[in-house]
Amino acid sequence: MAFVDALFCDPPLHRPSHHGSYESSWWLVLPSDREVVAMHLIPHLYDGWEGPGHLRPHATRLCHQDGPAGEGMALLVGIMLGERGWNAEHSRELLLRAVATEALPAAECGRQLGRCLRLLDVKLGPVLRALDECARRGAHREVWQIMSGLLPVFLPRPGERANAAHTRALEFAAEVAGWAGARGTIPEVASIAARDGSSGLIRAARRLDEHLGRA
Repeated sequence: MAFVDALFCDPPLHRPSHHGSYESSWWLVLPSDREVVAMHLIPHLYDGWEGPGHLRPHATRLCHQDGPAGEGMALLVGIMLGERGWNAEHSRELLLRAVATEALPAAECGRQLGRCLRLLDVKLGPVLRALDECARRGAHREVWQIMSGLLPVFLPRPGERANAAHTRALEFAAEVAGWAGARGTIPEVASIAARDGSSGLIRAARRLDEHLGRA
């Protein structure tokens, strides 16, 4: 199978056991379709001990390619926001670069990130620290868009137990919504805000919901 044919096939569920996947060269083959390359990088996100951070140079390069950015690009950027240690700073720079080059589908990034928080070993703390820094460096509108995509996926569903991470996410979202001048109801937030009680989760949801509902 030709190299281009392989790229336009569905990406494998797992990294092939053989060597020679040539991730660093894919962008040269498809310089006008970064989303195809991004989708083929996804199976390599947790390849070995390095974690997602080893794909940062490849993801950064995609910011400067042509073509639409979709779920693949959103997932690459989103999951790297949960990086800890020395990789954390590089991940924040990746987000800022994606914003600057208009390569970030921000709301989709939030949706993908919300799924990662639910299903993978991605912790909210590093994510919020990364988003807070990026918002303070001028990407407050994009950070709000990320949070507006994240909350409907991440917040507890009916019958699920809420925890401190849900409250922290709402509190941060309310702060960023103020910076961005965000408006428009998020049904999942409004539903929590309408509950009886005065828990931290409900108070945070009310604060955000009241801000979003202002004329």
